[in-house]
Amino acid sequence: MKKLLLIVAFISYANSFAQSADLDKEYFKVSYVQLPENPILENDKRTYSINLREVAIEGFSRVNNPGTLDIDYNFSGTTITNAKIDKIKHEKKDKDGNVTSTWYTYKAKARFTSSAGITVINALTKESYNKAFQESSDYVSDAFSSYYKAERHYANNKYDIKNNHASKHKATIKNRVKAHLNDKYGYVPYSENKYLWILGSKRHPEYAKHHEAFQKVKEAFEKMKYDEPTDKIAKELEPVIAYFNDVVPRFEGKKRKLRKVRYASYYNIAKMYYYLDMPEKTKEYAQKIIDNDYDKSDGKYLIKSAESLIETLKRNQMTSRHMEVLTEDLRNEEEIAEVVEEEQSKENKISLELQKAYLVSAKNDTLFVNVNNEDISKIGHTIKTVQLDSKGELVGVLTTKASKCKEVLFIDGTRYKSIKFKESSVKSGSVDLGQAALGGASGKLCKVLFESDKIGLYKFNNKELVILPTGSEKGKSTSGMGFVFGFNKNLAKLAKDCPSVAQKAKSKAYKNTEESLVKFCEELTNCGGDQVSK
Repeated sequence: MKKLLLIVAFISYANSFAQSADLDKEYFKVSYVQLPENPILENDKRTYSINLREVAIEGFSRVNNPGTLDIDYNFSGTTITNAKIDKIKHEKKDKDGNVTSTWYTYKAKARFTSSAGITVINALTKESYNKAFQESSDYVSDAFSSYYKAERHYANNKYDIKNNHASKHKATIKNRVKAHLNDKYGYVPYSENKYLWILGSKRHPEYAKHHEAFQKVKEAFEKMKYDEPTDKIAKELEPVIAYFNDVVPRFEGKKRKLRKVRYASYYNIAKMYYYLDMPEKTKEYAQKIIDNDYDKSDGKYLIKSAESLIETLKRNQMTSRHMEVLTEDLRNEEEIAEVVEEEQSKENKISLELQKAYLVSAKNDTLFVNVNNEDISKIGHTIKTVQLDSKGELVGVLTTKASKCKEVLFIDGTRYKSIKFKESSVKSGSVDLGQAALGGASGKLCKVLFESDKIGLYKFNNKELVILPTGSEKGKSTSGMGFVFGFNKNLAKLAKDCPSVAQKAKSKAYKNTEESLVKFCEELTNCGGDQVSK
């Protein structure tokens, strides 16, 4: 009878303390080698060659061609899409919520996308594959007070902005290439912090012993090295595992907080076995977690992790993730210099490919072309396009007359259109004689600055402004003598259907500059619309 009373008293004691069975995460450090998906089992066959400086495969020796793994990296360039000027509306309201003033600011926006790829050839298996990589990022400028200022900012800084994004993309892609190759083939030394579930309430009778056990776990795993066996650590942890096993029968029962204490024991033992490379024992205790019916998902996850580890060890023909890792570069300085030179040469070649555009011919045929950055500012009477072969190698440069073109649309949104007008000062031989019937006006490719259903403004030869009223066949150069000497009168005539803009022109509110003429075109286009106060 006395023995029965003692058992009842003990159960009552355990149940009372089970009410404070809160668990905290306590962290410890583990170290091991992350084994590859596609291992090369023979140590002396772990060699590779690659035309990229920053990438190393852990556990492999880098050699000059050929290695067991031969990797060719190619950066395809950076393209610009969705380039635009966003118009942002601002309103000021009085205390009653009425709009007292409205104004607008403008921001330049664009999306930059860089592409690259690798080709991997495995000399052992005679297999090869390609993998593509892509990085994108968005650019948003500061706010400007006018569309023109935002557009000018982007136009003047476009290449610097692009190069900045491209540089960041290249670094990210190279890191992704390195991660991919190491996941697939490398033997990567790895350290990370993991946790056990330890009682957090001092009221619980196992609190002190839980923390004492965890301290032993932490000290034991601190000695773990990725390149040393775990036998001594496993021996050191035997008393800790025995303690957690001993806790279980002392907290029997179906109450949730009793199951919680048992769960902590099962979880902690399963975790220790997992990092001691004993996945079968991990599965055993993970199943106990499921049967205990407290957080079954952890048990299922641990079983899945253990099975994955079993498969990884089997694939690598190993019994442990702890091993020596030798990573070295066996190339001489001359061979390293060759790779550097080849990489720089490729990047120089890529610069010819970066500005891609759609060229619409006078016959309405559309061609996808590449234009060298340096030649964009020279677009006018002709356009030079870069010819590349299937490998991206430079074949030659094709010069096309403006009279054979209708429009050129760059991927970044910049546009050139063929506009017929007479230059202010024509040099000998620069006029297409086939356009003589148009009174000396010839078709030339001009950059589009502004276009609406009322008027267009263009720039020729990166300096001469051309105005083209809607419906007119020929534009007028604002640098021509007739236009310059009657500048205000000419603008007023163009704005004859909009008295307010015509009056501003007569009162000399506009100047013969790009910014002022864009403003003229905007105000003429918006004539009769909502008036904007500032």
